[in-house]
Amino acid sequence: MFCAIATLAAMALLPAALLRAEDFQDAKLIDIQPYEKTNAPIIAPNNGHPVLISTDQNMMTIAVALNGMTYSANFRQRRDFKSSTLVVGDSILARLDDDNLVLKKPNGKEIKAKLTRRARLEPRP
Repeated sequence: MFCAIATLAAMALLPAALLRAEDFQDAKLIDIQPYEKTNAPIIAPNNGHPVLISTDQNMMTIAVALNGMTYSANFRQRRDFKSSTLVVGDSILARLDDDNLVLKKPNGKEIKAKLTRRARLEPRP
């Protein structure tokens, strides 16, 4: 009995999971702007000689065109997701999740960031 209920519950969740995976659409990279986000350093003790450890982050603002709109968000650069490896004009898999822009990295993993700007590609008449 428990097995049947568990199977029915899994089947009910399956369409939602498939739909979520299919939400990604081809978007066009419109702009990529790298920048450095400066934060206060951490002071670490070192045998009576304090050492400053940087907490700065390499960031990038990415703008994509999706469904007649341009969406921008600030992403943290990572080893597998750097501004130097992305090419403006190329396509990238993207989707919107509430106020977040979700991109699919080349390795297939998702990366999410808060939307900072929305704009129409063509103004309304």
